Amino acid sequence: METTPHDPPPVLLSACDAGVLTLTLNRPDHRNALDHVLARRLLDALAEAAADPTLKVLVLTGAGTAFCAGDDLAATARWRAGEYADTPADPRTHEHLYLSVCRSLLTLPVPVVIAANGPAIGAGLSLLCAADHRIASRDAVFGTPALRHGHLGDAALLTRAVGPTHATRLHLTGATLDAEEATRIGLVDRVVAPDELPAAAAATGAELAALPPGAFALFKRLREQVLHAPTDVALLLQDRGHHESHRLHGGRP
Repeated sequence: METTPHDPPPVLLSACDAGVLTLTLNRPDHRNALDHVLARRLLDALAEAAADPTLKVLVLTGAGTAFCAGDDLAATARWRAGEYADTPADPRTHEHLYLSVCRSLLTLPVPVVIAANGPAIGAGLSLLCAADHRIASRDAVFGTPALRHGHLGDAALLTRAVGPTHATRLHLTGATLDAEEATRIGLVDRVVAPDELPAAAAATGAELAALPPGAFALFKRLREQVLHAPTDVALLLQDRGHHESHRLHGGRP
């Protein structure tokens, strides 16, 4: 569809190269906070990605100076007031849409890389925690202030990413971490200079795209199955996954 000078810019940018799909949250004036339109568009894009047999890697980043500042505060205020239309929540279940986005990232059958170009706060932090690999600009910061406002915030995925001790400390204090500290506790895998982030994300995407087709999908499925399973069950599931991968790749180890 052609746009005119009067059309608003798309809230989600999409570009694909050699099987690496890059999605860019594009509400820079709102620090890429998730309103109804952006959250729905992101969910649609992830559904399309999951159905694309040529997709090898997904990279998610933000436009401007923030990765994602969380849910749009004005829209969330309407949600708390019981007005669910045009808010970043499902009007039927009242569930916040960022939770559905996180599920989509966790189950997408390819590696998900987040390139955090700036702050990842609240729901933005949950998106970060749902990724498989996390690269951050040195300017990025990370935090979860929800508990100080009586909300549970990122309890599930932050605990999964950094463990209960760090997650509890961050919730109790409402502390904001810089990129180096986030790397130290395992929230971020790699920190680069701000101007190096796009190239680092592209290089990581190309490297991961070279993985054997379907292998990482099996790993992600197994990871979810064994996360809280007893060790003997986890090992059995791992062995079954190994045999499935063996068949998938023609007997190669």
